[in-house]
Amino acid sequence: MNKNINSLTRKVYLSYHQDGILDLVAGTVVFGFGLNMLTGNIVFLMVGWMAMLLYFLGKQRITIPRFGYVRFESEEKTFSKGLASVGVGVLVLFLFFAFKLFVDKQPSSPEMEALVQRYHMVPLSGMLFGLPALGAAIFLGLKRFYLYALLAAGLPALGAWIGIDTYIPIVTTGLVMLVIGIVLLTNFLKKYPLNGEAGNNAVG
Repeated sequence: MNKNINSLTRKVYLSYHQDGILDLVAGTVVFGFGLNMLTGNIVFLMVGWMAMLLYFLGKQRITIPRFGYVRFESEEKTFSKGLASVGVGVLVLFLFFAFKLFVDKQPSSPEMEALVQRYHMVPLSGMLFGLPALGAAIFLGLKRFYLYALLAAGLPALGAWIGIDTYIPIVTTGLVMLVIGIVLLTNFLKKYPLNGEAGNNAVG
């Protein structure tokens, strides 16, 4: 019986996160970062990060009216996952500044400086976007985020190797996430049309 309940909960959980909202928000952040690199306009960076606030609004307006408010885990476990997510964010920022400090203080040859300059976007993108995507894949069980994590680190490495502008891999990664998010959201709206009755019951 427990196996059946766990299997059902898992299916509902995955369906709940197949609305593409998280993909759209994450894609907007990455895409905005790339546009900021291209234009030097901080507005794109600010809009990208402000999009994170729209995640909860999107869930309230799109997902919850179709599924109701669903609690998949106990409050204690949810709180623990929240702390873990905050911890990942703090770790990402720490690694970013530690890496920058390490690079700035390291005496190096002109060849090494050129190499660091050429591939600097690889660890930067990996820490800012790859690690959070990997965290979402592991903690939320969303396998497509493994792809995003791979793109966040792999495309800048490929771009540096072939010598293209550093913003192109970041913009491309953001676009891939946005396209997948749009496809998921479109399919979600078709699969779960509103029936006029927004669910308000909690399951937990």
